[in-house]
This record gives sequence, structure tokens and C-alpha cells, in this order.
Amino acid sequence: MRLTCQPSTLGQALQIVSRAISARTTLPILNNVLLETTADGLALTATNLEIGIRKVVEAEVAEEGSTTAPARLLTDFVASLPDERLEMSLDRATQTLSVHCGRFDTHIRCIEADEFPPGPRPEEADRLTVPLEALLRAIEQTQMAASTDEARPVLTGELLVIQGPSAVLVASDGYRLAERKLPASAREDFEARLIVPVKALAELPRAFRGEAGEVEVLVSPARNQVFFRAGTSEVNSRLIDGTYPNYTQVIPTKSSTAVRVPTAALAQTVRSIALFARDSANVIRIRAQAGSIVLSATTHEVGDSRAELEAEVEGAEVQIAFNARYVMDVLGVLDSDQVEMRFDGQLSPGLIKQPSSDDYRYVIMPVRVAM
Repeated sequence: MRLTCQPSTLGQALQIVSRAISARTTLPILNNVLLETTADGLALTATNLEIGIRKVVEAEVAEEGSTTAPARLLTDFVASLPDERLEMSLDRATQTLSVHCGRFDTHIRCIEADEFPPGPRPEEADRLTVPLEALLRAIEQTQMAASTDEARPVLTGELLVIQGPSAVLVASDGYRLAERKLPASAREDFEARLIVPVKALAELPRAFRGEAGEVEVLVSPARNQVFFRAGTSEVNSRLIDGTYPNYTQVIPTKSSTAVRVPTAALAQTVRSIALFARDSANVIRIRAQAGSIVLSATTHEVGDSRAELEAEVEGAEVQIAFNARYVMDVLGVLDSDQVEMRFDGQLSPGLIKQPSSDDYRYVIMPVRVAM
């Protein structure tokens, strides 16, 4: 193997793929990154056997080859190099990688590429195409609602529902739920319900930085692996085995009160009021009345705060309480200047959405407190 490339480009790619490496692995080879020459340049691959990340770096390849190098060492070293042409060559007999850049002449002990676990390649996979920006935005709008409790593994993933030309991404931790509909393109008869680990989805914005266009989502015939490909980047992951709860029955279908209020003003108000809720289970109270909503929080040892906002309120007056963090999370990812909140009494889930659109819906369970 012999090639030349830019250290800045190589360093950025190494930082991204290295995120797939687990610090707790018992297999030494999994601490390495696989280096392979391709027709497009130098391919970098890292995996922890659950998640894999692959990126292709632009390079001038003089001699084909492959090896695996210590990921942390190579990443840190390349990041420290001057922005001059980097030359890389491999002594196949000794598995020594020579790296020349500016005044640096470096040799790194490697492990043969054959030792690296072969990655899954679903050649006959079902395929779904989604606009890149739409998918990344959907992940941002839903991932905060997924659970971190490993006792319920299915809820630590996001449900990807595919029905031909449509797709839906859903996350829930049992206390709240986020659902985002996605524009998609696939076979009319392609149907699947996949539980994708949130850890894998969280890597897509980093892995696909600088890419454009569409993401190809490939699902293995066994329905146990999913691949996300965009440009020269790929993230693959094992799917979580299990049955996702019937989330649609949680989404309110009726309401007795509808409120519309400016998103920015509500976000700033909740943020300030929540300071007085930190020592009382983070609970804020909302009262919707004619022409306004009143937000308040009280902690006996700290004090209390109250604020009133002008709002369009339709229907019955209502008082309801929520976890302030759950409210702030959704207000931070809405795309509209106004937010619509729908309630059906103080004991029913609240629905938060963008006015005149059901593409994104966020459901919060109320907190039972004295009003």
C-alpha cells in the first residue's frame, strides 16, 4: 500500500470513524481502524461489532493494499501534523506503516487486515431513499425522547416505520413521545418496523457532515442490520430485537383546549420559570385561559416565579403540569415561529406540534400535582 493525501482531510475522517470504537473492548483488533485503498481513495473503517462507521478519503493511490492501525494513536498523530502533503506506505512483511509529512518520519506497528472482523454487506437488501437534511432533522427532533434505561432495550432505540414511499421515525421513554414523518422513496410493497439504536442514529450528523443529497437506507434480508449511506460515508448498525409498543394509541386524538403562542417567547419563559422548579421534581404548571397562558413554578425552600404570555386560546380553561425539561427539549427543535399545544384536561397527555402540520408531533405525559 502506498498513497498520498492531505492530513487535515485524513484527520477529520479518523476522528469520525474512531467514534465507533469501544473503550471496553476485549478484542485488541477492535482498537484498530481498517485502512483499505479503493478506486475512490483511502477507505477507513472502525467497528465495535454493534455499530460500524466507514468513510472514504480522497487520496492518490500508487499501490493498492490494506492494514489496520491503532485508531487512537493514528488519529491523535495525524491531527498534530502540519498541513503538508502526507505520504503513507506499508511494509507488508513487517506490517509497519510509514508516515511521512513535512519534518516527520514515523513508523507505526499494524495488524494485518485479515484479522479485522468482516463487516456485513447486504447486497440484496431492501432500499429506502430519504433526503439527507430531512433525516438529520428528524433525528434531532426525536432522539431526546428515547430512553436511556437499558432495562427496556427497545425504548433505547428509535422505531423506523417504512411503508413503501413513506417513513416515520418515533422515540419514546414512556413519559414522552416524539414522532416525525419523513419524505421517502421505496418500493410500494416495502414494509418494515425497525428499532435502530439511538447511539447509531446520533452518529449520522457527524459522519455525514459535508455530504449532500440523499441518504440510502438499506435493510438486510434478515432484518437484523441497517445501513445508512450518503456520498462517501456509511454508518451501519445492528437492529434491536423486540417489539416496539403500539405508540399510536398514546397520541391524543381529541382536545378540549388549543393554545398557540410564539415559540421563542415560550421557550425563554419556560427556561426562566424552570429555575424555580429544579428542587421540586422539575415541575412547571401551565394555566390556559382566555387570551393568555400563565406559567409558574414553586419550591418552598427557594421561592416561586410566575409569568403570563399573550396567546390564542380556544376551548375550555385548563391547568396542567409538566416536566420543564421535556417542554424545553421540544421547543428547541421546532421549525415554526409559533407552537401549538393541545390539552384534554389536566390528567390527559399534552400534544405539542407545529400549527397546520402533523409532520412532527410531541406528546408529554402530565405530572399529577396539586393545582
